[in-house]
Amino acid sequence: MTSIYPKKQRPIRDLTREELIALDKDGVICARGLLDLGSISFLREAIEDAIQRLAALKTDSFEIDNGFSGDVFVWKLHDAFRDIALFSSLPELAQQALGVDTVNFFYEQFFVKRAGSPVNTPWHQDLTFWPIEGSQLISFWITLDSVTKESSGLEFVKGSHRWGNRYKAITPGVDSYLADTDLPEPPDINKYREEYDVVGWDMEPGDVLIFGPTILHGSSGNNSNKNDRRALAFRYAGPDVIYAPRHATMPLLWDHGLKAGDKLSGSLFPQVWPDVIESEISRRMAGPELPDMNLAAEFQQKLIDSDFGVGSKKQSLFAVEMPGLPKA
Repeated sequence: MTSIYPKKQRPIRDLTREELIALDKDGVICARGLLDLGSISFLREAIEDAIQRLAALKTDSFEIDNGFSGDVFVWKLHDAFRDIALFSSLPELAQQALGVDTVNFFYEQFFVKRAGSPVNTPWHQDLTFWPIEGSQLISFWITLDSVTKESSGLEFVKGSHRWGNRYKAITPGVDSYLADTDLPEPPDINKYREEYDVVGWDMEPGDVLIFGPTILHGSSGNNSNKNDRRALAFRYAGPDVIYAPRHATMPLLWDHGLKAGDKLSGSLFPQVWPDVIESEISRRMAGPELPDMNLAAEFQQKLIDSDFGVGSKKQSLFAVEMPGLPKA
């Protein structure tokens, strides 16, 4: 049967054996020339449009002063993000990186640091931000601009994915809710930099960073006075990744129907390799899906009940006023 959906793109090149070995050993690689410049141009237009028109969480939690902005789950609202997530070469590249039979899309986010933005991204690992468990997770960090360490290029501690440690989730702006765990703080990599194997790359559009969920990484503010740093991360999961809801993790504001322990799947986490499943994506293909306001209200009530709501001393960056809900 002929698919009614956009044709899947094949990668312009496959990941090499040497890249896959380095990814396993170091936890991160910079894959040169992995995306075509047409895709980069497409994403440049999409990200600027998204900044102007969309806010997927309907909060200011990813809009910090001083030239930093970002958002998550934009694919639910913006067709360009949807098509890259579901139908680009990324699903096949995720399969190559993970070495699994099936791949599901997890989510995407963008991070924009305008020229001169002083906002740094603290050293962190991604896994502790998320209401999931599992090891088969891969992120593709895509730059839309030439990037150097000066302009907030991402840096990593090679091999830190093998330490076996889990650290408190620390964000730009340091969100009190996400940090509300008994996990230790990440080590002070900047202070003791000589003790760690820190790696980063100058990158051009088309180059892609590929890394797993537990490697420590971070970046400085954008110290360039003329160059923006616009980047996106698209994240994919293999079959060992399960839904594991817990306190102090990223809220999911779309109905997904999963119970604790379920494999990621369904309309929020659709399969993308070897093929999409029509029942999982048909609603999104029909048009944008706004966040569920009942789920948003439940999450805001949770913040209020745990003293992270609007007006509390520990107010979360996620906290917003909603009709019918009290302030802390």
